[in-house]
Amino acid sequence: MQQRLFLLLAGLSFAACEDDTKAGMQTTELGNRYTYVTTNDDGQLANSGDYIYFQAQLKNEADSIVYDTRDAGGDPPVIQALSDTIVNENTGPVEDIVRKLRVGERAVIRTNISEYPPQAKPPGMQNDTVLLYDVEVTEIVDQEAFATRQEAIRAEQQAKADQVRGREQEVLDFTQQVYEDYKAGELDGQLQSTPGGVQYIVHEEGSGPEAEPGKGVVVQYVGRLASNGEIFDQSFERGMGIPFPLGTGRVIPGWDEGIDALQQGDRATLIIPSELGYGAQGTPNGSIPPDSELVFYVELEEVN
Repeated sequence: MQQRLFLLLAGLSFAACEDDTKAGMQTTELGNRYTYVTTNDDGQLANSGDYIYFQAQLKNEADSIVYDTRDAGGDPPVIQALSDTIVNENTGPVEDIVRKLRVGERAVIRTNISEYPPQAKPPGMQNDTVLLYDVEVTEIVDQEAFATRQEAIRAEQQAKADQVRGREQEVLDFTQQVYEDYKAGELDGQLQSTPGGVQYIVHEEGSGPEAEPGKGVVVQYVGRLASNGEIFDQSFERGMGIPFPLGTGRVIPGWDEGIDALQQGDRATLIIPSELGYGAQGTPNGSIPPDSELVFYVELEEVN
């Protein structure tokens, strides 16, 4: 998953470099081009095999941010520093250049995507010819420290997943009752509406930050067909919510709009009309028929 984050982002503000050898456009042996924004000659430099944590921002030619790892929540992306003997023409520009940066250093990587087919370009950049990455190295750890850290993360994730799975039947029973109340009209007068037409009711209010477009969120959910109450998807069985940046079209419009009305810790039900769900097409696998109204129970776990 972290490797997928390499197709990430850039900033355009340039600053003078303290080290004259780092001034101006730099070019690697593979021909990848980058410019230092900040330098830190006292910062740690990765050895081959070390793991490099970094933050990254992707911008298009219009200087608009397409993606920012800082807004995605969770741990920053990490890559393993490659040795010169392993680096080849298949090495990506971020992998090639990040290994050359010290902790605290930031650089803008300029990548030519003019020959990429439109489907291979990031969303919103189909007509762009240049992709800019603004990367900053935040930490470097050796292989032993990285393995210890990953084991601790796995243990924490497993414990959380077990806790979520342990609530599955309780949540399914609750959402079944909410569905029956909705169909019986017992929620009439309690449902609120978003400007776009998503109806919702908050069952339990949280106290965390409000969800806003551009922020990263994590959502647990149970999705039912409004026609018959059949569950077509849910996260509690998996023990893991779905993370996504809100308001960027990564999920159905009804989720972007409905989650935007909530805050971290809220437990709510969203009634999503077909046109804000999967529309006249439904889903390819047939789990959601065409023109289906959807009833989603959601728990907004995180807002970053």
